[in-house]
Amino acid sequence: MSTPSNPTLIITRQTNADLSSSEWLLVKPNGDDDLDLAGAGDLAIGALTNDVADGSGTQTVYVPVQVGGMIKVACGGTCTAGALAASDSAGKAVNAGDGDYAFGVALETHASGDVGSFLWAPSYLETT
Repeated sequence: MSTPSNPTLIITRQTNADLSSSEWLLVKPNGDDDLDLAGAGDLAIGALTNDVADGSGTQTVYVPVQVGGMIKVACGGTCTAGALAASDSAGKAVNAGDGDYAFGVALETHASGDVGSFLWAPSYLETT
């Protein structure tokens, strides 16, 4: 009998931004060793966990970022099982469209407001 295993690779990255209300959102690099929320179709480096912090004060903080394996991301729209997913303008997951950088594949169908499971598999969706 096998045992389920859903490993996630998590790294820590520093930020000077207030990410305290950004759990499960996609992030991108911004400047020197800093993070910002990913925008619509942006190339995300990963997704925050639920252990987020406010780095906008005088001290830089470090936040955990999911960068591989099975990750959790807040959904901003429908994410269809087996389809490529990308970031919307708020750093949430949506079905990828032409010209988007996809961050992964939806493992189940999710609706807006869900925290969904995705297989991290960055790619670029070309217009055909």
